[in-house]
Amino acid sequence: MGHCSRALRRVSILLLAGLFFAIIPGVAAAEDTVAFTIKDARITESSGLAVDSAGNIYWTVNDSGDRGVAYGLGLDGKVQGTLNFRAQPVDVEAVAVHDNRLYVGDIGDNTGSRSFVRVFYFNNTRANGLTVSYHAYDFRYPDGPHNAETLLVNESGRLFIVTKGRDGAIYAGPKKPDRQGINKLKKVGSAPSDVTDGTFLPGGDKIALLTYTTVTVLDASTYEVLASSPIPHQQQAESLTLSLDEQSLLVGSEGKKSKVYTVPIPSQATPTPTPSEEPQTETDVPDDRSDAIQNQKGTLFALGLAAFIALVAGTVVAFARKP
Repeated sequence: MGHCSRALRRVSILLLAGLFFAIIPGVAAAEDTVAFTIKDARITESSGLAVDSAGNIYWTVNDSGDRGVAYGLGLDGKVQGTLNFRAQPVDVEAVAVHDNRLYVGDIGDNTGSRSFVRVFYFNNTRANGLTVSYHAYDFRYPDGPHNAETLLVNESGRLFIVTKGRDGAIYAGPKKPDRQGINKLKKVGSAPSDVTDGTFLPGGDKIALLTYTTVTVLDASTYEVLASSPIPHQQQAESLTLSLDEQSLLVGSEGKKSKVYTVPIPSQATPTPTPSEEPQTETDVPDDRSDAIQNQKGTLFALGLAAFIALVAGTVVAFARKP
């Protein structure tokens, strides 16, 4: 009987080990689906993504400090080419595409000192490495300077800027902005804290906004929150756009060799997390909340798994001890 008991114990340990290593990769794969990785050495601070269906590419830009350039990424994340323009942007933070026109949002203002912000635009854009001429719209907020990282374009081509910080807000540009003067923005709604990118969803009646930890969907008319869901853990989530097939969202981060994840579009059936955390102060560098959230999830999962293993092990040992 002693030999039988020891054999059963060995079998139980092997079974539990196999169960553990089978569960862990499955959970990770289900939560984090990588669409592609941006490996190009020129892109170290990808800030913004925009799907270009006509070119079958995604556009991205580097954060502040880069020259006038946008990068066209293939479906594998490799740079297919660039679009260059002779300008010295102050703080580029966003890109958007509408009706074969590429917009580059020079809208960052960490110090709150810009009297106006600028949005460059280019018609019939191609990622062919050429240096092209540009047009631009200048915008001024009605209530003083704001830092922003999100540029939206609705189906009619109207531009919106979403500010970042504790009291995020959505500002609409004129339906027909003027290239000769400074256009006045109009505050039209509230936004979550720390919005880093966004996009209109198919149909144009909803807006998806990215923060460091979530994607939140708003009604495009009332700006009420409809749904929200967490995103995969990233170094600093700064990019959001639709996938080329418009069936999901892509979420990207700053940093070298940054991964871009495929995430579902939050629906009204998705539970909206209860706001239980203090919002961040306005800054380009996120705090440790995303790490804490991920660590908390991992701890709860580990505790649950440990309890399950202990229960199974106890059952097997008890069975082995029976005469």
